[in-house]
Amino acid sequence: MKRNLSAIKKALQFGISGAVGGFAGNLITEPFMQRLNNSESVFESVLSTSRWFGLVGGGIATAIMLGYYYYIKGKPQVKQALKNGGLFGLIAGAVSGAIAEAIYSGIGPNELLRVICWGIAGSLLGLGLSKRIPNLGMLRGAGGGAVGGVLGGCLFILFAYSLSGTAGRLAGCAAIGFWIGIMLVVAETLFNKAWLVISYDTGANRTLTIGAEPVTFGSDENLSIICIPDVSPLAMRFQLEAGQIVCENVDSGAVSYLRSGDQKRIGNCTVTVGNSDLPAQTSAKTPPTIISAYPAEKSLASGLFYLKLANKTIPLTTGTQLSISDLPTLTATASNGVVAAVNSHSKDDLLLGLTNLCDRAWWATDSQGDIKMVEPESTLTLALGTKIEFGDIEGEIVGT
Repeated sequence: MKRNLSAIKKALQFGISGAVGGFAGNLITEPFMQRLNNSESVFESVLSTSRWFGLVGGGIATAIMLGYYYYIKGKPQVKQALKNGGLFGLIAGAVSGAIAEAIYSGIGPNELLRVICWGIAGSLLGLGLSKRIPNLGMLRGAGGGAVGGVLGGCLFILFAYSLSGTAGRLAGCAAIGFWIGIMLVVAETLFNKAWLVISYDTGANRTLTIGAEPVTFGSDENLSIICIPDVSPLAMRFQLEAGQIVCENVDSGAVSYLRSGDQKRIGNCTVTVGNSDLPAQTSAKTPPTIISAYPAEKSLASGLFYLKLANKTIPLTTGTQLSISDLPTLTATASNGVVAAVNSHSKDDLLLGLTNLCDRAWWATDSQGDIKMVEPESTLTLALGTKIEFGDIEGEIVGT
């Protein structure tokens, strides 16, 4: 729910930014529109239309980048927006404008062709923005921009016929910018595989896509995409690697693998991970067992096991149950509130296992550094030195 609300706000912010940019870009060209309409040669028409599309495209791209920086940093960054949005927006608009006018000159005025050309312009703008907005993706950027350009182009034609020349062009260019901004976020939201919902203590929420490019958090604006006060210059980074969401705590060097619903606390915000490719939970009657690579050396023979948490140490013997009072970040699947239980393996009673009875996976790292996922209803063989991530709570298996 938080993700959906945040995505809607993000889409509206990008759409409004794009509308302002399209309006401003066309407003700059209005004094020269009479010259455009009176062009005598094909070359003059192509050049004039290219300039017009270029300024409109530059305005839309710059404004969307301005909206993006305001969205993630909470303040406008005009210089960065001009640097990363203005030039390629100008080029994309100029190229699509030249194509549009060349088609008109060869085939003749056709409203369908005009809409297609706005779709081309939107596609080029989206493609360029995909290089500036982390993890937007070229296909999502180009596709979203193209759909936005077509939708905005249809409104452009409607306004051109229903309003006066200047008012119609201003409203039409604003509509094009609005829909390009909206559809970029829609494409990003619908087709991304993993995302972060950033919930601030003030109640504000933001959503960012996770991909091959790291999403970084820290207090230094030059090092971090999301700036968090009173933390390290570069405190944490999230990245999608081989279908897994990887979180690196830069301060400690610890790396953890996260699943949908897992949370991390950074300064004044809580980061919740979302993943559309959740592994299917096993439906087998016999829960799978994850055996440690070194059970014989560090089994029950070495003494009693304990689970060491930050605020307590819990003895682990056959029949021990851990509830949500022990691990409050977990949610039990049964009404008794038990999130984990210690059992002996039927094949070897000397081996104890910790069975996951909550609704999310754990991540276990053994003494050799091997990382394993402990799915709900599966069992992890207890071994000394194994570290387990129960959501935000970390524990370690220790001996007497």
